[in-house]
Amino acid sequence: MTIPLNFISRYAIPLVVATVFLGDVNIPQQINIFDKTQRLSDEILSKARGEGAGPPESFDYIIVGGGAAGAILVNKLSASGANRVLLLEAGGDPNPIFDVPNAQRYFWESEINWDYTTVKQERACGRLDGYCDWPRGKALGGSTAVNGLLYNRCKPKDYDAWANFTGDQSWSWANIKETFNSIEDYHGFYEETNGTNHGLNGEMYVGTLDYLPGIEVFEEALKEKGIPTGDLNGGEEFTSGFTKIDHNIKDGLRWGTYQAFLQPILDRPNLVIYRYAYAIRVETVSDDNGTHRAVGVTYERHGEIRTALAQKEVIISGGVVESPKILMLSGIGPKEDLDKLNITTIADLPVGKYLQEHPGVDIVGSSGGFFLNTTFGRDLSSPEAILQFIQNGTGPRSGFAFYGGGYAPQIMRGYLSSSQNEDKEWPDVHIYIRERYSPPPNETEEIYFAVDAIRPKSFGSIKLASSDHKDKPIIDPNFFGDLDDIEIMVDVIETMMDVFMNSTTYKKYGIQQLDLYEPCQAQEFLSRDYYRCMVQERATPYFHPTSTCRMGPNSTVAVLDSKLRVFGVNNLRVIDASSMPFIPSGNTNMPSMLIGARGAEIILAEQ
Repeated sequence: MTIPLNFISRYAIPLVVATVFLGDVNIPQQINIFDKTQRLSDEILSKARGEGAGPPESFDYIIVGGGAAGAILVNKLSASGANRVLLLEAGGDPNPIFDVPNAQRYFWESEINWDYTTVKQERACGRLDGYCDWPRGKALGGSTAVNGLLYNRCKPKDYDAWANFTGDQSWSWANIKETFNSIEDYHGFYEETNGTNHGLNGEMYVGTLDYLPGIEVFEEALKEKGIPTGDLNGGEEFTSGFTKIDHNIKDGLRWGTYQAFLQPILDRPNLVIYRYAYAIRVETVSDDNGTHRAVGVTYERHGEIRTALAQKEVIISGGVVESPKILMLSGIGPKEDLDKLNITTIADLPVGKYLQEHPGVDIVGSSGGFFLNTTFGRDLSSPEAILQFIQNGTGPRSGFAFYGGGYAPQIMRGYLSSSQNEDKEWPDVHIYIRERYSPPPNETEEIYFAVDAIRPKSFGSIKLASSDHKDKPIIDPNFFGDLDDIEIMVDVIETMMDVFMNSTTYKKYGIQQLDLYEPCQAQEFLSRDYYRCMVQERATPYFHPTSTCRMGPNSTVAVLDSKLRVFGVNNLRVIDASSMPFIPSGNTNMPSMLIGARGAEIILAEQ
């Protein structure tokens, strides 16, 4: 057996150190004494100096969080060499084992997971007694270091809605699609016909998977039912139907924002990265006009509490949970809630109040999905499959793991509309099609689908549990607080059941109806009440949370203005998925990168 050299460098060596997080890169730090004309308290300066008597740590920009948006900000703001940039990251380097997409299943029990849990939900996560897992990546690259790597720009009208809500048309699809293009290197399924719909030569690689068992059969069934297929990431030209799935996978391995934006620039002399640095709060001073100004960040690292100072701006990119937490610990949030925790309010803003998330559900019976009398899949544990992945990064081992530790590759995804949706160019339900193969001695081929409500009417919240930065916040997604969200999902479940059970295409392969899902046995099998029960029993977060520090027209309904600046606090921005006015119609990986790239454009244009 011949093993190529690129495998040794990108795969074999990382596996040797898979359980060890890398230490700090020794990056020279440029220290500058902070402008003494800025009125800082003795307490802030003391923490900035530390125990020694030397000058305080001072930078032009301090960025808290190196995830999907933060990594891009670090890259762009430090690119010219003119700005001194500090990145505070709560995690370390990403564990190299997660470079292998199929290894993602091990994330849940790893130290890279923030390991959040929601409060008990009345109508979701029934299999977990109502308490939903809420995983978030804690490492350079953030959740892009551990996610499913699915490439999804969401829908043009998502961004038009952002523009209309904020009153700033620079966020419209027509104005942001070039920002998307600027960070992409697209080599997906639609590369030959993409025209101006995708970017080339950007940092973020987009590629294909070769292992898509049974995709031709599903495409035939869609054609029979009159459901179109095409490039759902192509913009306004094709907005509803199904698409082949592109991924942020390069040469068989993960390509997140660490690989794309951080790893290539670790030796920049004007960039300092503090790993394992937990931001506690933003330090502010009062200005004469009654507003406040951010001047630095207090953080804990290796048991020591220090403060770094920012001459230009502090940028919070901690994500949908940590960003509102940091703001509220800094006195920026709902005064009523902060008063209860004896935190002095410096800006009364609706931080944490507009949490949105996609509730999703796998449609299966108690023993699985639909079963076929043929097999399309392959055994991912066979020596042939392992060798194929080692040699060229393809085959069954090259994809993302699903279904309770098993492997059910996504073969297509789609957008369809419920009966409640009046704008068919802006669908309200997202669908994933998954195929699962079980090898001998009980060889079976199974197919199932999952749906998620992508424009939910329900809003949740994130609140502080206490004034101690070590305490996890209180997360309440309030799933199905608006019962219309359930009906929207049920409509599309019925549509997809028709595709599978009433198409001659699947009947040719002896499709067998999924069996009864036992927790819903009190309802008539396959009735709307049965599907309603299944949604409430099986629905879980799809790990696309947004909007806890959303931008908008004013401080009554938003935390940020359309330039991502915190209302009432100068020199402070929040730039990550929490900034989104509303949750977009799909996976939030690429929209989060858009926020980071667009935020960098805004900041650099103001210099």
